[in-house]
Amino acid sequence: MDAKGRLKVPSGYLKYMVGLGTQFFLTSSDELDIQIYTRDAFLKQCEFLEEMGLNPDLAEDAENTLFRMKDLGDDVSPDSDGRLTLPPVLRQRLGITELPASCQMGKDRDHLVVMTATRYEAMREKGRANAAEAAKRMRLAGMR
Repeated sequence: MDAKGRLKVPSGYLKYMVGLGTQFFLTSSDELDIQIYTRDAFLKQCEFLEEMGLNPDLAEDAENTLFRMKDLGDDVSPDSDGRLTLPPVLRQRLGITELPASCQMGKDRDHLVVMTATRYEAMREKGRANAAEAAKRMRLAGMR
């Protein structure tokens, strides 16, 4: 990310995402990571959260998550150099001043997740702390 808050998305990811749509919605659902959705994928997330809002056990979490995602997010399009400008409120809330260390495709391949270098290192250390025990539990649960 440069000083103007423009995020350079890896070309392979950007090419794939542009194939899904040229309008994106940048936001954060947890105020830890950035999610880059196609506009249609973000609207599906909104529908999902509105539906979850009908469940009394999840209503408050769904409402708060939807509000946060809309409050922190904004529509963006890539510039000619393939950069996406992060919404200022999102940069400020997440304290983003460093280059991201990780850009990963989301579960349904309709969004990207971007972690800051600090968060990436924290996740790496957390994963190392109990790697053997976690892998053992996953093998017992059926991982090959």
